[in-house]
Amino acid sequence: MRVLIRFFSALWTLIVGAIADVLQWLSKPGSRVKLVCAVLAFGCMVSGLTAWEKEQKIRDLSAQVIQVQADWQADAARLQADVDSRDQRLAEVAAALRVEAENLEALKAESAAALQELASKIEASEKEASTWRGRYEQRPDTCKAALELLDSACPALKGY
Repeated sequence: MRVLIRFFSALWTLIVGAIADVLQWLSKPGSRVKLVCAVLAFGCMVSGLTAWEKEQKIRDLSAQVIQVQADWQADAARLQADVDSRDQRLAEVAAALRVEAENLEALKAESAAALQELASKIEASEKEASTWRGRYEQRPDTCKAALELLDSACPALKGY
C-alpha cells in the first residue's frame, strides 16, 4: 500500500513540476517557438471546435434521417392498411353485386316464364274469342231479333 502511495505521489510531483516548468518557460518573453506554439494551439483549438460543431450537425441530421425514416414507414403502413381496407370493401361490394346479379337472373327467368304463360293465355283467349265471334256471327235470325228487341227495350245496355 505504501508503494502505491509513493508511486502516485511521485507521479503527481512529476506532473505538477512539468506544468510549473512550462508556465515558467512561457512567462519568459521573446521566443519564436512560443509564437509558433501559440499559433498552432490556436489553430488546433479552432479546428477542434469546427470538428465538434460538424459532429453536432451530423448527429442532428442523423436523428432527423431516423425520424424521417420512421415517419415514412408509419405512413407506408397506414397507406397499406387503407389499401387493404379499400380492397376488402370492394370485395364485399363485388360479392353483394354478384348476389344481386344472381337474384336478377332468377327474376328475369321467372319473368320470362310468366310472360310465356301470359302469351299462351292471351293466345288461348284470342282463339276462344274468335271461336265465340264465329258462333255469334252464325246465330239464328230469331236470336238476332231478340237482341234487337232487347236493344230497343234497354237502350242503355245496347251492343250485345
